[in-house]
Amino acid sequence: MARSLSIAAFLASRGSADLPTRLLEYPARPDGVVIWARCTHVDQLTAIETLGRKVTVDGDPITIIPTIREWTHTIGGRAIQEPRSKETIREFIDHWKPTLGIWVRGDLDPLLMDEMRAAKMHCVLVDANGDGLEQVTGGWVPGAMRSLLSQFEAILALDQNAADRLIRAGTPPETIIVSGAMEDCPPPLPCDETDRQALAKAIGTRPTWLAAAAHLSELNDLSRAHKQASRRAHRLLFVITPRNPNDAYTFADAMREQGFYVDMRSETPFPTELTQVYVIDTEDDLGLWYRIAPITFIGGTLRGGGCRDPFEATALGSAVLYGPLVAPFQRHAARLNAAGASRLIRSSNDLGAIIEILLAVDKTAELARAAWDVTSRGAIVSNRIADYIRLRLEELGH
Repeated sequence: MARSLSIAAFLASRGSADLPTRLLEYPARPDGVVIWARCTHVDQLTAIETLGRKVTVDGDPITIIPTIREWTHTIGGRAIQEPRSKETIREFIDHWKPTLGIWVRGDLDPLLMDEMRAAKMHCVLVDANGDGLEQVTGGWVPGAMRSLLSQFEAILALDQNAADRLIRAGTPPETIIVSGAMEDCPPPLPCDETDRQALAKAIGTRPTWLAAAAHLSELNDLSRAHKQASRRAHRLLFVITPRNPNDAYTFADAMREQGFYVDMRSETPFPTELTQVYVIDTEDDLGLWYRIAPITFIGGTLRGGGCRDPFEATALGSAVLYGPLVAPFQRHAARLNAAGASRLIRSSNDLGAIIEILLAVDKTAELARAAWDVTSRGAIVSNRIADYIRLRLEELGH
């Protein structure tokens, strides 16, 4: 589609200044289809990683190359800095030869979009929220928004309100799909189904809670919490998977000193009726224990030092609770908190009391259902976007 005269004038005014571009040379182009995902913020990268897993399930290889406008040194190898001048944009496109461009929310940069158009790239806009429709990157361009939006062959809007705003801005209604937010959803952790069935049979109806990737610094907090919760449920089983496997014996010895009957996985393959604390010192996948334990405390969140993604547990049906130190998974914790799908422990003294509350089966089930809704909703949207991309690539002969 021809660009508007106002965009042409704006591009001429910007010229081809030699703006900063990448920090490293590009790696070799992979075989198969390459998709360029243009991101605005670092927190969009995990959703793109999720999308990448979903579009490459079957068939020919598909690689998503994400670029990011707001470059930081914390990204590591997950993205490439967005090219910013005509020369570097053309160099980027010539090297990667992307078939499809995915524009993730954010501002609409006329220079970047014009080079995509010139390269005959097929472009879609995802997570469109209707914001920023009054201006484009680099300044105001009267009448340009309609022309920019018309360049996308499909626009996936967050909700109907966003779709209405996009239509008022000049987007052809037939190109808009109300899809919801594309969110990152980690793949389910694996487990050995034979092990799971055997453990489930051994544990039976005993109430069980898990400390996932527990830190030694939280040992006293965990011991106190289990002692408190066990007063309500004397058959309560506490499973500990240490963050550092070398700490397993330290956990076991300390729990014995607190008066608990402790077994270790390597010595006792299945907990017995006497087992109060079960320390995992083998190479069991956490996916096994998330499936076994209806309640999971995310280790490292009370006293810091790093933690596991709470979505790993909720995706497998375990209700989660955690302290305030949830980096680097703040966004996931915020989504769970907003939906009432987790329990935030503000003080280590509250851990035992919250576990006591969750020992009520209806409370745990309510939390797990809400958490499942959060994680599955993001998965549904990502699946829908991945299905659209695969269908479009088939239509393009890839």
